[in-house]
Amino acid sequence: MALNKYSAKSDSVANLYRAAFYLAKGAKETALEFLDKSGEKFEGLKVKTKTDRIYWAEKILDRYLMQK
Repeated sequence: MALNKYSAKSDSVANLYRAAFYLAKGAKETALEFLDKSGEKFEGLKVKTKTDRIYWAEKILDRYLMQK
C-alpha cells in the first residue's frame, strides 16, 4: 500500500511507525499517544524495562509492515 497524506488509513499506519520509533527511543508517553491515534490494540502491552521497550517496538513495527 502506498502511503497517501490525505488518507485516514495511511495516517493510522504512519502513527504505528511513529509509535515504534518513539518507544524504541524511550519516549513512552509519546509512543502511547501515537499508538492510540493509530487505533491498533496490543494485548499485554507493559513497558517497564529497556528490553520491554525494544520488544514492543518490534511488535508494533511488524504490524506497521503488515499494514503498509
